[in-house]
Amino acid sequence: MGLAALGLAKLFDVSLREQFAADPKVLWRGLVAGAIATLPMFFLFWAMLESRWPPLVELKKQVREMIRTLFPRASVVELAIIAVLAGVGEELLFRGAIQTLVGRWTSPLIGLVIASLIFGALHAVSRLYFILATLTGAYLGWLLVQFDDLTVPIVAHALYDFVALVYLTRTQESEAPL
Repeated sequence: MGLAALGLAKLFDVSLREQFAADPKVLWRGLVAGAIATLPMFFLFWAMLESRWPPLVELKKQVREMIRTLFPRASVVELAIIAVLAGVGEELLFRGAIQTLVGRWTSPLIGLVIASLIFGALHAVSRLYFILATLTGAYLGWLLVQFDDLTVPIVAHALYDFVALVYLTRTQESEAPL
């Protein structure tokens, strides 16, 4: 994803570097804001884990099986690397390149919507997951607009993925409702 982002950015003259804070003080703000931005995502993750709504129960089973199939023996360090690569690569592509490029051609709102829909479509394992991933993409895109710093959605995405991956690979169905 990161390479696709770099290629797309180069092809359409989108500066990814300019979307990061250059000042170390602002960088710290982006790291902290990104960590704090995961809180609503964790709350929704927990709410979905606790849900008894049949479509969510089925989605939880699908996601748990997919994660356990993809990462059957991954260590916590390996899960951290996967989460960081996903957070960096996907945010560079969807927010840094696509949202910025479409926003330049149309409007920032349309850029956010289009990038979110593509993000949702590429994560869709079901219609419900498409909706949830699209909403997550919109939230991450909103973070970019609010903070004008790609660090914030990258940190939020990577930290969320890391915690979710560790949880999903380390808990049993009898321990949690997932």
